[in-house]
Amino acid sequence: MRFLIRPVRYGVVVNYLGQLMVFLGVAIAVPALIGLVAGEWTMLAGHLAVGALVSVVGLLLRGMTSESAIRPVEAFVVGGLIYLVATLCIAPTLRLGGLGWSDALFEGMSSWTTTGLSIIPDTSSVPRALLFARAWMQWCGGLGVVVLTIAVLVPPGSSASRLLATQVEKGDILPSAVFAARTLSSVYIAATAGAVVLLLLSGMGPFDAICHGLSGVSTGGFSTYNASLTHHWLPTLLVLLPVMALGAWPLPLFRQILRRNPGAVREEPQVPVLMALMVAWIAVFVLLFRTTDARLGAGPRDAIFLGVSLQSGTGYRTIEPAQLSSLGKLVMLVPMNIGGCIGSTAGAIKIYRLLVLFQLFRMTVYRTALRPHVLKPFLVAGRPLSRDEVESVAFFVLAYLGLLGLTAALFTASGYPTLDSLFECASALGASGFSVGLVQPSLPTWLKFVLMFNMWVGRIELIPAVLILYPRIWFLRRRR
Repeated sequence: MRFLIRPVRYGVVVNYLGQLMVFLGVAIAVPALIGLVAGEWTMLAGHLAVGALVSVVGLLLRGMTSESAIRPVEAFVVGGLIYLVATLCIAPTLRLGGLGWSDALFEGMSSWTTTGLSIIPDTSSVPRALLFARAWMQWCGGLGVVVLTIAVLVPPGSSASRLLATQVEKGDILPSAVFAARTLSSVYIAATAGAVVLLLLSGMGPFDAICHGLSGVSTGGFSTYNASLTHHWLPTLLVLLPVMALGAWPLPLFRQILRRNPGAVREEPQVPVLMALMVAWIAVFVLLFRTTDARLGAGPRDAIFLGVSLQSGTGYRTIEPAQLSSLGKLVMLVPMNIGGCIGSTAGAIKIYRLLVLFQLFRMTVYRTALRPHVLKPFLVAGRPLSRDEVESVAFFVLAYLGLLGLTAALFTASGYPTLDSLFECASALGASGFSVGLVQPSLPTWLKFVLMFNMWVGRIELIPAVLILYPRIWFLRRRR
């Protein structure tokens, strides 16, 4: 079968990367506005120079190659490589903000992948343009994730694509990333604007409201405060609760709701499961804060905020995970690895795959009790799944957990506690952003790159990552 593999065409990959780099350069230049307002001239010049350079390089790459219809494998490759390119491109501006090169790469990867793990020990010691750039990159990366998932990563004709297609245009599959961007960007922008306005009304300052609006809608979780939202008053937290929860909903669903079709929520099987899980974790943490972790002095407010932030993968916090008991950390690992809905900005395994696994378990039990000649179709939310789709989901989950265990073992072998190692690696792989304190400038550089690899794989998902790393995609051996 390996001789039937069609390798990528370098010219096509470079051409599409060049097109994306043109827009990437514009995005990198945007934080220069904050540098201008704050009087941070070094950051202003840095963002303008790097943004212009990236756009020019993108135009040159596009001009050197010819545009052609992109194949699915090439789309996977371009979608995965752009996150690496974006991280490399933004690193110089973060370096100008006072970070070392390895820390700048780490912060850049965490931003673009909407992970939210920060290596900055004191947010008050870095320029405001850098804080805005982190949130802005998370916002851009969040929209890119949705478009990439729907237009590239979800195979046309699959059950997942049909599920998402019914939310965007009834009965239609999204034909391209361009159409997906045009369809969803208006919803994304409107949600962000609404979040910023509500945060302003809650009493948050303009700069902080913008940054938290950008990182909240994208479920990125970067905060402008060292302690995240620990010391914020109740109205601000109440505003962020729906922002976090809705950020984990499939973005195409909102388009149907805005088209005066509220019944679309009932047709989406992931949403009730997501909301039920949030309620379940809130109840669990209320219990933990009264028993095992009563010493923290946390109450129902903290339990509600933590439950929603965990399951949505946002990463905002009102308590420090490092202060929790071992049982509390173990409980946090479960929602961190489940994540939000497919088609949202959330990461991890995702609710849709959880539904497939649950149905696989049911079918396995049922088939042992059925008559030998009875055929029972495999259905998820009333939609039939092929055997290939079920096998892909099973492979994804096994590979996901395998990568999590392997990377956590590397931390453990380096002398870090096993539970903390598992927690940090799960946070990076699931784009959660919670940390128990291992992520700091003193972390060995190679372990920073381990977490960066987890962020990258967790964001683009395993199959595209495997394809990019598979040599036969790049160099095909011909049959003799």
